[in-house]
Formats: sequence, C-alpha cells, structure tokens
Amino acid sequence: MMRKIKLTRANKSILLKALAPYYYQEKALGRSTQESGMLILKINSLPADKKATFSTEEICLMRTAINRLRNERLSKGQYTDAADDMLIKLI
Repeated sequence: MMRKIKLTRANKSILLKALAPYYYQEKALGRSTQESGMLILKINSLPADKKATFSTEEICLMRTAINRLRNERLSKGQYTDAADDMLIKLI
C-alpha cells in the first residue's frame, strides 16, 4: 500500500536527523542498511512542501526512527514537539 505525505522543510530535516543514526546503528550491528539508505536518499532528493508517496515499509521505518529520536530526546529532557508532529503525520 502506498500513502502520500506532505513533507515540509522541518519534517524533512526531522526525518533525516532520525534516519541517519538509525542507518549507522544498523550498519554497526552488521545488519542491512539498504532500505534505510535508499529512504534517506529519497527524502533528501524530494522538494520541500510537496506531497511524496511512500510505501508501508518506508512509513514503518520512518516511524521507528522518529520514535527512537523522540525517546532519546525525552530521556535527555529535550523538547520533542517537532518529532511528535512528524509522528502524527505518519500514523
């Protein structure tokens, strides 16, 4: 199943900030990074403020990465509104 999501500049930035550590963690653990790497390239190449189509697997990966970023920030007592807003768009 495919779904369209509008990516603002802020949302693109949040997604890239969330996916990069996920990519490197998976790489360090010796797991496949092809899916996360391709998603990073796709998001990076998309123009801001346009709707983009993502597969269910891509959305699940984005949700996982953003949730990790959000939980990391919460554990440090940091502000998470932007990450929370992006999670709501993906749900």
